Amino acid sequence: MHKIGEKCDLIQEGGRITDPAIDKRMDFHFNSILDVVSNWRKDKSQHHDVPLGDKIQEIYKVFIQESGIQFNELEEKVLQFHVSNLEYACGSNLHEVSARSWDHNEFFAQFAGDHTLLSSGYSALIEKLAEGLDIRLNVPVCSVDYSGEEVKVTTKDGTLWTAQKVLVAVPLTILQKPAIQFNPSLSDRKMKAINSLGAGVIEKIALQFPYRFWESKIQGADYFGHIPPNSSKRGLFSVFYDMDPQRKCSVLMSVITGDAVRTIRKLDDKEVLQQCMTVLRELFKEQEVPDPVKYFITRWSKDPWIQMAYSFVKTGGSGEAYDILAEDIQGKIFFAGEATNRHFPQTVTGAYLSGVREASKISAF
Repeated sequence: MHKIGEKCDLIQEGGRITDPAIDKRMDFHFNSILDVVSNWRKDKSQHHDVPLGDKIQEIYKVFIQESGIQFNELEEKVLQFHVSNLEYACGSNLHEVSARSWDHNEFFAQFAGDHTLLSSGYSALIEKLAEGLDIRLNVPVCSVDYSGEEVKVTTKDGTLWTAQKVLVAVPLTILQKPAIQFNPSLSDRKMKAINSLGAGVIEKIALQFPYRFWESKIQGADYFGHIPPNSSKRGLFSVFYDMDPQRKCSVLMSVITGDAVRTIRKLDDKEVLQQCMTVLRELFKEQEVPDPVKYFITRWSKDPWIQMAYSFVKTGGSGEAYDILAEDIQGKIFFAGEATNRHFPQTVTGAYLSGVREASKISAF
């Protein structure tokens, strides 16, 4: 585990590092807009909700009109970078996110401490948690019947499993489709909550290079930002993370967020790689950037068993939906996953804690 430092240079296409004072000023401006959103929503019900993206644009226009301040082209680009960061956090274009409830979990106590990098990946934790358990892979579940005393779970190959209690821990998209048929059907109340949440999508690309060409420019930082040349490029490789702080190999990872996810969905892996390398060669234009020796691109949105990254509250929804998703059915069917954790949604921590919560509930019955 590696503590991630705070330094993050924002690099413009062409290779120039942005003055930190400009970044600080635009970060302050963007957070001030979000503060105005917070004040606006204090007396607003779900019926008065609007898309967060619309509200941000409205507040920004009013600020420009009333203050007379005009930001230059670079400052506008830096502002777009901060918008893309929020789209990363939400997993969506902000025009799909609730202005009233986008950060609903912030009303609860959150974990403190440093941001850290699991340099060996989350698989190290998953493999440890899985030790000693009977886990069946490649066994898709088609239906869950809880109409009788025992719960009957049927898989795609026709196998029938029976249990006294069943814990459902599938991505939100699987419940929204629904890819699993429940008998009796899930209540209207639960389905309304399920559909009031959005299935956020981001994608990632990891690249291994023959050497660490970025090291001298970013001077030991754990990550660096890419200033988009215009709003249409927002979210395309906005941040690059150094995935090997021990300097034993040369791996960068970047994220694709917001509308950029739809853009790369139409491209094959080689085309996505080409776009990413074009960006890197713009950011490090003063030097030679080698081709990667290996690369990997996630396709979570196309994976039939995932189809998403993490949830968000859609316009008109509320954080209460997470609590409703977490409610058990007749003491037989239980639900876990990040979309059932109102305090810590959108996180691996939240997903893990929801499992601990449900295990405690099941053992108490």
